Amino acid sequence: MSRHPALLFMLAVLLLAPSAPAQFGVPLDRDESRAQPAHIRELVAKYCRLDYEGARLGTQDWPKIGTLVTWRTNPDYPLVNVISRFTIDQDPVFEHGRYAVGVHYRLLGRFNVGEGYSKDAANSNEDVVFTVAQTGGEWRITEVEPNYPRPSKAATLKWLNDSLAKAQDSAAKVVYQQAIGELETPPVPKP
Repeated sequence: MSRHPALLFMLAVLLLAPSAPAQFGVPLDRDESRAQPAHIRELVAKYCRLDYEGARLGTQDWPKIGTLVTWRTNPDYPLVNVISRFTIDQDPVFEHGRYAVGVHYRLLGRFNVGEGYSKDAANSNEDVVFTVAQTGGEWRITEVEPNYPRPSKAATLKWLNDSLAKAQDSAAKVVYQQAIGELETPPVPKP
């Protein structure tokens, strides 16, 4: 008979052991806290990919980006930074209830709506910090500064050609044609 109480006690310990961490306030899902920075980084990466594909250049693609950010409409922009690539920092920084995510862009040039295209910024880098916070229970991008579109060369050329086709003003047509010519011209290798 002395064996049965000991056996029952050991069985009870084995059955109750998995619930013990919950009794002491130990988080059950430790992977969730580790996965959060990866989720934040993926949110920013999705925004950057859509921007790279030209989603900020037209109203038809805004709903794709609108689900990732807190602002309701595509902000006005006087400048478009044409990029060749972007990289996202591996480790978002958590501070005061929000994440800061660094994104590094390689510029090909800039299109200024009033002045046209310039290669002055070519082969330079632009570092931008994205702020991500919880809004309504979901993580969203709350700030990008400066908040200019950063599309690829191909997306920019498509947008410029579409803008040229719609342009009524002859001065605007000249600006678009000049920009298209500059972007289509291959870069001259440096000696």
